[in-house]
Amino acid sequence: MPTQFSPLIDWFNATIAGSALWSGFGLLAAIILAIWLIWSVAKMLARGVRAISDSLASRKRQSTQGFGIAVAPVIGSGGSAQTKAIVKALDTHLGLFTFGSPFEVVKAPRIRTKGAKGLRSSAIRYLEKSSTDLVLWGNRQGGKQSPSQIEILSCGGSLSPADAHHFEGYFPVLNAQNEEATSRIVAYLVARALQPGLSDGSAFKAEKLEPVANILVECLNDPDALQDRTRRTIEHDYSSMALHIGGEMHLKRVAELRRKRLSSGETLPPTFEVHARIDLGRALLGLSAINFDPVRVREAMDHLKIAVEMLKGDPILQMAQATNQAVQQGQAMLANRKRFSVTGGSTI
Repeated sequence: MPTQFSPLIDWFNATIAGSALWSGFGLLAAIILAIWLIWSVAKMLARGVRAISDSLASRKRQSTQGFGIAVAPVIGSGGSAQTKAIVKALDTHLGLFTFGSPFEVVKAPRIRTKGAKGLRSSAIRYLEKSSTDLVLWGNRQGGKQSPSQIEILSCGGSLSPADAHHFEGYFPVLNAQNEEATSRIVAYLVARALQPGLSDGSAFKAEKLEPVANILVECLNDPDALQDRTRRTIEHDYSSMALHIGGEMHLKRVAELRRKRLSSGETLPPTFEVHARIDLGRALLGLSAINFDPVRVREAMDHLKIAVEMLKGDPILQMAQATNQAVQQGQAMLANRKRFSVTGGSTI
């Protein structure tokens, strides 16, 4: 080392290295390093415990009949409280909508991946690892009174994790003031993702659907428990169930709900409006079958005709009509023996 640096080195050793300040820096660095090492070891242990717990839970669920529902933490303002409330709502009310099937609600780790594709991939991996049928996660972008934006990946009871259905929407704020109504709504929406047939009333026997339909009516009667989008979903499902159950009381409720929605003046999604008009028409015809009223029948026919006109613009229906026309053309050609006698039945 050049001799010109010797005075500087001697000064450093005498003034800095041997000072109390330097010793303090060294002690502080040692403390920080120790804290970091302890934190790293604790984090690794926590991951190990989580992995073992998930593995044991997976083995248990693979050998147990019923649904496995995993709830990941809802992030954002008040997310921890809402996560606990969702778990409590499922434990308390989910059995009302699973028709006696056993279920298990477990806590999933936080899904940290960013981006829609990344979140879905992480959720699929968790479904595969945990052998659950559904995983739920979400976030809260507003204040503590804002609804939670929720995403669900559900195997629907029989799908593989890679083919699981994705649902997204909003859960109402769960608190002590509205717990009874909102908890049942949350439980129903999760049950609906587990059993998509709940949105189609004819998928279950009428006697099974009657208690569920009555709960949905109670939820619809609470003006503050539902956001409009969720209210439309519940209204659609109840109408489908009620028409399948039948009975004057349910038919009157469907007619009242659907007529009120169609006359509200709001801009409705085309699919929802079609279903609403069909439901109203069917309900009015059902009531007329019980007690004939020509005015009801004419109103029912008006709504059904509008629904038919709206359906004519549906691309799938247009494709079905074109296919049907082609089939009819082929049948006509086979039936026309004169044409085949002229051509000899040959084709070009």
